[in-house]
Amino acid sequence: MSMAESSAKRLAELRAVEEIMTFAVAREKATAEYYQKALQKATIETARKAFSLLLKQEREHERIMRQELFQIRREIEKERLAGRG
Repeated sequence: MSMAESSAKRLAELRAVEEIMTFAVAREKATAEYYQKALQKATIETARKAFSLLLKQEREHERIMRQELFQIRREIEKERLAGRG
């Protein structure tokens, strides 16, 4: 496999991962919004604590995934620029 073919393959793989991570970030955000609404509606303290914990976890997952997505996008840009040379 030539360097150009290898670079093209890596770029395609990175873009596939980017697409999956973008979807995952959106799902984490939607889930956090769901728990936020549930927390606002909950009247039982135990339920409020549970929804609060779940909300915190989903926000942390989203934060981590956004960081990973940023790194993937940096790799895509590096690969794209390397392919020009």
